[in-house]
Amino acid sequence: MSMRTAVTHQAPPGPWSRPTPIPMDAWREDDRLVLALDLPGIPLEAIEVRALGRTVTVRAERRSTPRREGAHTQHAERAHGVFERRIQLADSLDPGRIAAHLQDGVLTITVPVAQASRRRKITVRTGAADQSPDKGGRPVPAAA
Repeated sequence: MSMRTAVTHQAPPGPWSRPTPIPMDAWREDDRLVLALDLPGIPLEAIEVRALGRTVTVRAERRSTPRREGAHTQHAERAHGVFERRIQLADSLDPGRIAAHLQDGVLTITVPVAQASRRRKITVRTGAADQSPDKGGRPVPAAA
């Protein structure tokens, strides 16, 4: 299954900076695509998941930790600001049935495979090649 991703790239801080990309893993599980995005320390109300056509956009914001007046930062590595990831879904997926779940700082998004794209078993029948089955699966002789 193909999954194309379009990701915004990190830019230096400034008035025109872009959101920082969200780390993500993706894998196929049975008849669905699973996306796992790291969003540690971001509350549910600061996360937005949108689907438009075949594009899924995840956007989140982590605010800086409030400090008491007069406090001076000694060391800072924890990123804050806006984070975003855009995922372009393959045609074989069904964007109308996307589900999302947040647990332990990981946003899991599942996208089912479209019914028409699912693997199915074809029954092989015996008999004349020009006979097609009726709705009950019984062969119907071709009209002469």
